[in-house]
Amino acid sequence: MSSSTQRRLQGRTSCWVLGGIGCLGLLVIAFVVLYFLARAVQESGLGQVTQIAAEAEQKLKPRLTAIYQGIQQYAQANNGKYPPNLKALVPKYLTEEALTPVVLSDGTEYKFVYRPPKPNDPPDTVILEHEPPVKLVISVLGETAETRVTYQVGKDGKIREKTETVSSSNRRTPQQGTEGR
Repeated sequence: MSSSTQRRLQGRTSCWVLGGIGCLGLLVIAFVVLYFLARAVQESGLGQVTQIAAEAEQKLKPRLTAIYQGIQQYAQANNGKYPPNLKALVPKYLTEEALTPVVLSDGTEYKFVYRPPKPNDPPDTVILEHEPPVKLVISVLGETAETRVTYQVGKDGKIREKTETVSSSNRRTPQQGTEGR
């Protein structure tokens, strides 16, 4: 290299060095954003809400299914007549334990409510559900939303989710029903 070229390059930073510093800066910014995002999610209670929702589904749905099956066995054995109450299913169709309330890890006790259907009720008539609703509370940026979920079993045996959400500003979303099984 000639001495004039060396003098021109002295004091200049290579574009590769500048690009590397820029990429390093972007990585630092990304890690800071991820850190604060993780803290926001943790403070919002989203992790706890997810855990409670999963636990409720894992414990309540199988019990509702078992009780419904007992109701159906009773009805088949009694010419289509439904039991007058859930106690009528014990001990022939269900154990006493199947009717005991379910307690989740947050200490909330959920009991089962049965409403005998009338012969001409439509298939989606709710005959079995739990009380109280599962409460899922999340807070983001000063706004709190509480969602109440109730699993309901229709006369047709389908499990539906009835949900209602109320925000801290008292806005309510309409109740929604989603089918599952």
